[in-house]
Amino acid sequence: MIKAIICDVDGTLLDTERIYMRAWKEAGRKHGYDVTEEVLLATRAINKREAVRIFKDALGESFDYENVWQERFLISEEILEKGGSVLMPGVKEMIELAKKKGILLAVASSTAVKVTEQHLKSNGILDAFSAVIGGDMVSHGKPAPDIFLKAAEELHVAPEDCVVLEDSVAGIKSAKAAGMYPILIPDVVPANNETRTLSFAVLDSLLEIEPVIDSLMH
Repeated sequence: MIKAIICDVDGTLLDTERIYMRAWKEAGRKHGYDVTEEVLLATRAINKREAVRIFKDALGESFDYENVWQERFLISEEILEKGGSVLMPGVKEMIELAKKKGILLAVASSTAVKVTEQHLKSNGILDAFSAVIGGDMVSHGKPAPDIFLKAAEELHVAPEDCVVLEDSVAGIKSAKAAGMYPILIPDVVPANNETRTLSFAVLDSLLEIEPVIDSLMH
């Protein structure tokens, strides 16, 4: 019996992945690095330690991750502030569905919790979530299960009673390892055999979520 839906944010609730990729490239250029799309896709939704290793392998040991990341953060925040709402299709409908069925909602994002809360607040959906878990609240990031287990703990719900909405391979692996029902809604990276095998369902958008939730509530 499904009692909670735990949502990733970037690329799942908010259409931010392309903004972050653009900001990374611009920040890299300012510091003299050619940050490629290949590197950015390889570092999506994984923990910082692994991301730093991938950047340095691709761009050299001298790659100044902290300074480039800080520049990326400032650029992306400026874009987001100017751009207004960036909700993915079906987010409001998913929130209404959860409310109608008495399902708790939580967020589990690799981004720091304060930044995550600000992004949700600026898009008018923060109050819909009973718990917001950021990557800075757990010891091991995705694909480890920690962040989703922490969300379930905050909601006082068993992992096997949770659905997870994700757009990344790392997120799907994390949800599966947590013993939850991973649902993939691909964004910048199409579904492949691995993510399809690990996912309970693969959807084109959140607008298709209701039948899946209904099937898990009986």
